[in-house]
Amino acid sequence: MEGQLLTVTVGDYMFGAPVSAVTEILANPQVTAIPRTPPVIAGVAVVRGQALTVLTIRPALNLPPAPVPMALRWGGHRGTSLIAVDRVDSLWTPNEPLAEDKWQGLVPPAIVELLTAGYRSGSEWLWAWAEDLPDRLQNSVMATA
Repeated sequence: MEGQLLTVTVGDYMFGAPVSAVTEILANPQVTAIPRTPPVIAGVAVVRGQALTVLTIRPALNLPPAPVPMALRWGGHRGTSLIAVDRVDSLWTPNEPLAEDKWQGLVPPAIVELLTAGYRSGSEWLWAWAEDLPDRLQNSVMATA
C-alpha cells in the first residue's frame, strides 16, 4: 500500500500524485510556450522568481494542447518542475492496487511508464503517478530526441 495520493484530472483521466512529491498547488500559472520544444514541455512559468519547466502528459494521452489551469510543483532528481493538470480534486488513501498486468492494458501505452499502480475509486479508475514523474517525462523527451 502506498501513502496518500492527491487526486487530479487530465482530460477524462483521474491520476493520483504522491503527496510526498507535491510541494505546492498553483492555480492559473502564467505559462510561456517555448518554440521548438517537445510536446511534453508546455512551457516555462516563473514562480517566486524561479523559472520552472511546465511538463504535461496531454500528448501521451492523445489530448490536444490546452491552457494550464493548475499545476503541481514537484521536486525531482533533476530539480523542481511543474506538472500541468486540469483539476485538483482531493486527498485519497489507496487500498490494494489492481495487479499490474491487469491495468496496463487499460491506459494508453505511452503513459504506462509514468505509472506505478491502478486503483478502483468508486466507479472510476485512478492511475498512480510515480514519485519521479518529472524525471520519467524528461527521459521520454530524451528518448524521442
